[in-house]
Amino acid sequence: MKGKILFVAGAAVGYVLGARAGRGAYVKIKSQAESLWENPSVQKTVHQAEDFVKENAPVVGKKLQGAAGDAASKAKSVASKASDKADDVKSSAGNAGSDSEGAAKLPGVNVGE
Repeated sequence: MKGKILFVAGAAVGYVLGARAGRGAYVKIKSQAESLWENPSVQKTVHQAEDFVKENAPVVGKKLQGAAGDAASKAKSVASKASDKADDVKSSAGNAGSDSEGAAKLPGVNVGE
């Protein structure tokens, strides 16, 4: 039903923007859209959708809150691991710099020979 309404609305807007009939075509489409909106079956569907959203919004909110908490926890864990790895690399680089023979110990590198 929603798709049909969106299609009709899009077609109406396209007609108004594309037509050279001017204000008369706009007024005609506007009155048809208003009469469609005031249709009891449309209003019934609108109220059903509103009730559904009101009933399910708290549930969806709690699920989103839980998912956000899980994502934050995982992000902190990954950041901590990355920080630890960076510290390991930094300390390894510091140790290699203090050892004058460090470059000669690398495979495939012959320094001073």
